Amino acid sequence: MMEDDREKIFASIRKGLRQSERYSAERSSKSPLLDKPGPDFLSLFEKFRSELKTLGGEAVSVQDEAEAFELINTRSHANEALFIYEEIKSKYALLTSSLSERKSVKFQPEFSHGYDRHEAAKFKGVVTGCYACVAETGTVILRTAMRLPAALATQLFVVARGADLRPSLDQIFTEDTARFGGSNLFLVTGPSRTADIEKQLVTGVHGPKDVFVIFMKS
Repeated sequence: MMEDDREKIFASIRKGLRQSERYSAERSSKSPLLDKPGPDFLSLFEKFRSELKTLGGEAVSVQDEAEAFELINTRSHANEALFIYEEIKSKYALLTSSLSERKSVKFQPEFSHGYDRHEAAKFKGVVTGCYACVAETGTVILRTAMRLPAALATQLFVVARGADLRPSLDQIFTEDTARFGGSNLFLVTGPSRTADIEKQLVTGVHGPKDVFVIFMKS
């Protein structure tokens, strides 16, 4: 290869890299999604509920913590253990107090950090808050270092606020990346399901069999 040809190739590569850096800087400075006004809560909620229902889950809107407890208490199995994540205890005092009266309840701070799979599998129901809910896919995003109870539970109860609802994953990952605090996000898109070689659909294999999302108005 002639020296002039090599210099032309290197010059072309350098030009491409400079353009790529400029494009990345422009993209990171402001996302076009942030300029778009989002739909109101009712529209997002109906979209989320419809998508989650299609997946086999359920989303409901309740007035307060007392109503949230009644729903959880009615839908959960009375004699089976419930695992309550720290976020519920720190944000919802009345709900926490009501759940504490059940016979078999364990709160996250009381649960050993050296737990194993068999210990986590004892909890058939899990009550947790959420990082966000995605309307376009019916996805719930959890952020916790203790994922095993939520992954192994038969029933997953997610308590959310209207502010947790987002139109899309694109919006979540462009609006405020500083909120993430790391990459440990756990995405749940409806009840777990898989099919064997004979195309028999089975639910609850590698995640919860039932997913309930409870949006509180107050």
